[in-house]
Amino acid sequence: MNDDDLIRALARDGVIRMTALLSLLMPASSGVGFGIKGLDGRYRLFNREMARLLGDGIERLDGKSEDELLPPAVGKQLASCERRLLDGAPAAYEEVDLPVRGQTNRYLWLKLPVVGLDEKLQSIVSIVHEVAPPPASPAMQQTLDRLQRANQELRRTVVELEQVAGTDKLTGAWNRRRLEECVRSEMDRLNRYEQPLSLLIIDIDHFKPINDQHGHVVGDQVLQALTRLLQSRLRGTDVLARWGGEEFIVLCPNTDRSTAAMLAERLRHQIERASFPVIGQLTVSIGAAECHAGDTWEEWFQRADEALYRAKAGGRNQAQLAPDAIGPASTLEYIVADFVQLVWHPAYECGNELVDRGHRQLFADANELLAAILSGGTADEVGVIVSRLIADVLQHFADEEQAIVAAGFPGATAHVVLHQELANQARHLAANYGNGRQGVGDVFQFLAYDVVTRHMLGADREFFAHLQNHAPVRKNRPPAERNRRPPRPRVR
Repeated sequence: MNDDDLIRALARDGVIRMTALLSLLMPASSGVGFGIKGLDGRYRLFNREMARLLGDGIERLDGKSEDELLPPAVGKQLASCERRLLDGAPAAYEEVDLPVRGQTNRYLWLKLPVVGLDEKLQSIVSIVHEVAPPPASPAMQQTLDRLQRANQELRRTVVELEQVAGTDKLTGAWNRRRLEECVRSEMDRLNRYEQPLSLLIIDIDHFKPINDQHGHVVGDQVLQALTRLLQSRLRGTDVLARWGGEEFIVLCPNTDRSTAAMLAERLRHQIERASFPVIGQLTVSIGAAECHAGDTWEEWFQRADEALYRAKAGGRNQAQLAPDAIGPASTLEYIVADFVQLVWHPAYECGNELVDRGHRQLFADANELLAAILSGGTADEVGVIVSRLIADVLQHFADEEQAIVAAGFPGATAHVVLHQELANQARHLAANYGNGRQGVGDVFQFLAYDVVTRHMLGADREFFAHLQNHAPVRKNRPPAERNRRPPRPRVR
């Protein structure tokens, strides 16, 4: 069997498939042209021989279609090949007359489908080989042998190619095309299984001055650093994509609007506290929205974009949640359902009623503030809550210091110093919030994380035993529960 018969037999029997062809891309051996073009008909990858056969140079072939490069009669033959592939054929071929450098020769043109792991057509492979090659052609036989052995390895190559096609070149995050493909799949999952789905749009505040003052190289470095930070802080199921310019999107499967709001605020705070190349500090504005059953992608994205606009218009460096309408849109009546809450647990109690009451009050303050954030309370309404919150923190610190000194806690002096540091931070935060230099999210972050999670469930645990020794034993709590390590605050 000669080379031409062997190629025809392999194509006819479906032995040569797209995943076993990419090893031909790099070598240009034995006059075999190899190329891959996208579904738009334009060549994306090709070897030197293919460039010689079609374009007489790489620059001429790159991004071109066969209709632009070949005589109409040849283009018609090849279009017939591709129709057979679209109808499900494992391969298709035609013999064509190609004018190459002023001389027309007969070539066998083999086309094969490039199918991804989802079995959908991704691209089309072309192999072009002269019908009457020189008698000695051992390299061709060796190439065909390699094709039959390389299937598993080349499947990974296909995945890598698709990864490159779906990745933003500057940041390494997904690009818009790949995100929109994933969005469609997740929206189908929402409609079939009623799993919640949310979206965050993240926009860098005042990014243009960064490029104007420091140059686009620094701007690119900032984008890359922000991408790394976001990727390190997102959950395993979240998807990060660069939407364009300084705007990013986070797709959050199995996430309702309240959880999305918490995630948005956490990311905003972490970005604000990070240090970026050359510029140092950076802030972002975030809009979040949950997808509703029956939403189109455009409607869902528009609601998140409107929330982002409110964050920008409200002074930037904040996260806004798109509201859920509960009546006709004209009524502008909205509610926040199932918002995130810090949940009190008896194991957080130390046995001193004054201290425990203060801790419970801080939990309540955190939940009240978060409810105001998520429900879009006015600046005056939120300001009242913030003032009361700061006052409760300072009063609690004073009550706690009195209790631990009376109980003889050896570390009382050091603990008072911690209180002083947090109190100074609270006063500074309140002043900055009052003059508009810090957002309400900063206040919530301070209360929920710095005071409750880090201090109350960290440093405060050191004096619990001393307070319990000076407090009456409560009959409704087993001793073992009073001394065990408390669980971390839960949210619901």
